[in-house]
Amino acid sequence: MKSPYFPSKVRVAAIELESAMTVKYVNNQLVLDGVEGKLVQCLADKLGFEIEILLSPDDEVISDLGNGTFGGIIGMLQRGEADMGVMGLVISEEVTEAVDFSVPLSVLEMTFLTKEPGEMPKVAAFTYPFSLEAWFLYAFMILAATILFQRIMFRNATFFGSFLSVLGSIASQAMENVKDSPWRRVMFGFWLTIASVMPFFYNTSFLSFLTMPQKLPVPRNFEELSNAVLSGKYKCLTPKEAKDRGLLLASANEYMVELGEIIEKNNWKYSYAEQFTDHLDDPVAIIIAKKVFKLLVGSPPYVTVKASDDYLGVWHTTINWIKGFCCRERVDEVLYSLVNSGLYEKWINDYAFRDKLHKRLEVKYEEPEMQLTLEDLKMAFYALFIGYASSFLALFAEILIPKRLAIFYS
Repeated sequence: MKSPYFPSKVRVAAIELESAMTVKYVNNQLVLDGVEGKLVQCLADKLGFEIEILLSPDDEVISDLGNGTFGGIIGMLQRGEADMGVMGLVISEEVTEAVDFSVPLSVLEMTFLTKEPGEMPKVAAFTYPFSLEAWFLYAFMILAATILFQRIMFRNATFFGSFLSVLGSIASQAMENVKDSPWRRVMFGFWLTIASVMPFFYNTSFLSFLTMPQKLPVPRNFEELSNAVLSGKYKCLTPKEAKDRGLLLASANEYMVELGEIIEKNNWKYSYAEQFTDHLDDPVAIIIAKKVFKLLVGSPPYVTVKASDDYLGVWHTTINWIKGFCCRERVDEVLYSLVNSGLYEKWINDYAFRDKLHKRLEVKYEEPEMQLTLEDLKMAFYALFIGYASSFLALFAEILIPKRLAIFYS
């Protein structure tokens, strides 16, 4: 039954997007599919109005044309070309003068995604237990101990001989030619403690890596992403249909502004309608809402992506109306029922599952390997062989080098 105070026809502005809104005509009858299409059709059935779909001419949800005017779906509402706008529009202060809002439908969490990181290469596994800063400090400590021991601890030792003695103590070798006195014993014991503890920490971390290899580092938040992009290690793409670059440029955080400027300068963007996940094969991050990605692409473990730890912003999605639309209160009553009953979220989950079902069927279950293989131990054997080779070289050097060179004692 038609409502006596509701228009008989409503012009709906939208863009076509798989799983979100598709428009077809079957036997001259309009058939809407997708989450937003389901929502519009449900409102039409409940309130008894005819639907007229008007597609955005620029395939954008919103674009700022300056002077308070907008393009995309918002622009169509602002110019009076449509009555209702859908497609994940959000409540924002920026467009309050251009359109009206319905009650909130869902929450849109804007984040960025990167490809699931692979394992770190095992060729340089011996450097992973310590960070670069720790390695520099460790080397400085050995050098300082070499100079100190040559001048205070050893009897008539050369710098090279002192260095070899200090380095040998780290490898659990005895130290000879040490001057004996109470305060030297304290210094000597302090050094032997360091020489024992540091290799223990190193060996523990090294074995941990061999049994459970680490993942390649990827940006975890927007500050790390900004630093990675500014250093040229990553690219960052924003959706053409949304206005995320403007949000970055308007941020109070300097690193967000710098990220927005470099994105704007290089015009890095993608379209929801394209296979934008192909960009993730390179060191690329894409800014996208979690629910949009789930609806258009899927969710782990069926897609190998890693979400950031923070958000660009969190907004409430809504239906936008032309200013002064007569019956927003009536529509809000219906929307309250849809949202509170969980129907809208159910539609999102249903379409995300249905349209990505073939991807889920292609995923094969693999029993996780719980045992070490020769490949896992390859680096350990390399390190062992290098150690043996270095030991033999040191032995040959001691035998073959003439004593008159006096490399150990002056």
